[in-house]
Amino acid sequence: MNWFSTGGQGATVSAGPRANDFDAMNGNAVMYDGVAGKILTVGGAVDYTSSSTSAKANIITLGLPNTRPSVTAIGDAHYARAFHNSVVLPDGKVLILGGLNYARVFSDDTSILYPELFDPATNSFTVMAPMSIPRNYHSVAILMADGTVFSGGGGLCEVGCTANHYDAQIFRPPYLFNSDQSVATRPKILSTSPAKEVPLGSTITVTMDSAVTKFSMVRFGTATHSVNTDQLRVPLTYSASGNVYKVQVPGEPGIAVPGWWMLFAMTASGVPSVAATINVR
Repeated sequence: MNWFSTGGQGATVSAGPRANDFDAMNGNAVMYDGVAGKILTVGGAVDYTSSSTSAKANIITLGLPNTRPSVTAIGDAHYARAFHNSVVLPDGKVLILGGLNYARVFSDDTSILYPELFDPATNSFTVMAPMSIPRNYHSVAILMADGTVFSGGGGLCEVGCTANHYDAQIFRPPYLFNSDQSVATRPKILSTSPAKEVPLGSTITVTMDSAVTKFSMVRFGTATHSVNTDQLRVPLTYSASGNVYKVQVPGEPGIAVPGWWMLFAMTASGVPSVAATINVR
């Protein structure tokens, strides 16, 4: 692992090894808690293609820049995979989709159709309902404002290549359903003030239609080649008066990175609202 600095002519500082893990090309790294500096790493392969894959998972906890972070090896995921995508959800869980058990570009052989859901409260993985279409090399997955996950694409090889997939599917996480599989009633954000432009370190007044117990911001993502460089979730503190909430945006630009975010509210059972879109400045 390494720290990269943009000061002066730039610099690279070693951050030490990732526990006992090996090189994990085409694996995923997801910052699921920007306040605590928590990053999940999962899967990957020693080589970019024609390589066996790993199910290893680690939690990296960042400290001050240019210092060595702590790394905790947790239990393996259920499936070893590479060329997969991982998406942080509003509640801090991470959905892992697609990938191959044996890394090979432009191939659907050894496709893994079963997503997994990582829970940071228990550091455990749960297998989800299977996809019907492989999502491997050149596929993408991204969180939508309604709390669902878009999973699409894959292939982009020559005409007639069987690994080309010009379609997409929507994954609905468990938090959108009750225990009897009926659709959960969702809280609604009625208004936010400021409505769009939100200064760093400011307070957002959020009016809800019903009681909620959690807020988070998830940055709009940019996914390609199993990497989402903009993906980041920040849990938010708040105070409440009835169904009106004063939600605090962090003042540190390294946490609340300026740009466009989805603001979610969640019930005590974890059901998220449709997000309000804000621009942190």
